[in-house]
Amino acid sequence: MRADRSGTIVLGLGETGRSCVAFLHGREPLAAFDTRPSPPGLTELRRAHPDLRLIDAANWDLEVSNATRVLVSPSIDPEHCLVRRARAGGAAIASDIELFLAAARAPVIGITGTNGKSTVTALVGELLAATGRNVGVGGNLGPPALDLLHPDRDAYVLELSSFQLQRLRRPALAVACVLNISPDHLDRHHNIARYAACKRRIYGGSKVAVFNADDTRTWPQTGGGIALGGADWRIDGDTLLLGGETMTTQEVALKGRHNHFNVLAAAAVAAAAGMRVTDMKPIFRRFAGLPHRCTEVARMAGVTFVDDSKATNVGACRAALEGLGNDSRNLVWIAGGDAKGATFEELAVPARRHVAHALLIGRDAARLAEGLGDAVPVTRVADMQTAVREALRLARPTRTVLLSPACASFDMYDNYEARGRDFTAAALALGASAADSGVGS
Repeated sequence: MRADRSGTIVLGLGETGRSCVAFLHGREPLAAFDTRPSPPGLTELRRAHPDLRLIDAANWDLEVSNATRVLVSPSIDPEHCLVRRARAGGAAIASDIELFLAAARAPVIGITGTNGKSTVTALVGELLAATGRNVGVGGNLGPPALDLLHPDRDAYVLELSSFQLQRLRRPALAVACVLNISPDHLDRHHNIARYAACKRRIYGGSKVAVFNADDTRTWPQTGGGIALGGADWRIDGDTLLLGGETMTTQEVALKGRHNHFNVLAAAAVAAAAGMRVTDMKPIFRRFAGLPHRCTEVARMAGVTFVDDSKATNVGACRAALEGLGNDSRNLVWIAGGDAKGATFEELAVPARRHVAHALLIGRDAARLAEGLGDAVPVTRVADMQTAVREALRLARPTRTVLLSPACASFDMYDNYEARGRDFTAAALALGASAADSGVGS
């Protein structure tokens, strides 16, 4: 690298990129670039940092040839043409998580997996905070890792995505956990082996590894650690075995077998961080989870509506079907959206067992229907309002209408939260209409 290089370029001005600007501003020469002419938050960013230099696309190659490094937002593929040109120009490629790990002065706990990582991250944060520790919780879950830094912190708990881990070499975490691995983001990682390898990067240099004994893709290469599903940490019927302590699933606020596994994982991670299981139980009794993750949002005429919009992949959707379904096919299931390169044959078995009818929306509805085959009756509908209205018509009392899309939302919505809100609004509107007409009274 040339000795006369100086400064950093932040590539991508989403939430993570803006956190990089805030962290580095005033420390070194700084510039930024985004492929969007006016990314969200740009006005506020300019107001907070009026001297921030924004790069013109035509000058990218010249700029990177003079920069020490380029900080790339996790949503930008490492093979994006701008990243390749930055490498070719001699700039080092780095990430916000690398900056964070270099700056953090308290132990860092990292949690990843295809499904459940946000819930487990939030729950571990709640557990450690209950011991009186000053805990920073965020990462992929939000807020960005750099925004969490504070000299008074006693610990950090980060959710780390495959995109964030893809650029890390040896994070050296106090506790590293991989919950599960099933196909996701194959449009970026191309195959499950590469995706799983990104996830397992979290173990590099860690003091304690927590992994899923029933999912070999989560196993650390070095062996050892805490095995979820092993002798000491497992679910036995309706009992959680928590490293020598026990708790029944009925005592836990989170519902569904997949969420009981999340409780098991959070307990193991918190125990590895020095917390006693006996002190965790009150939190397990009251922690009801995060929005858009198997969240009950409405009831009418004996029908329950559950928002699982965060289920943006096949594995998460399967967990919801198996966690909330029963053998009487109690679910009317709303699914569909942007498949992200996934296939859906894996959902045919749980759908046949638990689903009375599937209502499919979005760009890849036909692909989802093809994957389900003849496992379940399928109706394709145009939008969420139609899906919810038809679901209520199909759902007998005691049934559950479950939004668990198995797909990303970007073909129809800005994000999964907007999709979940649309589902909830449609259900509540139906409830209000039914109340006005006297239906179900």
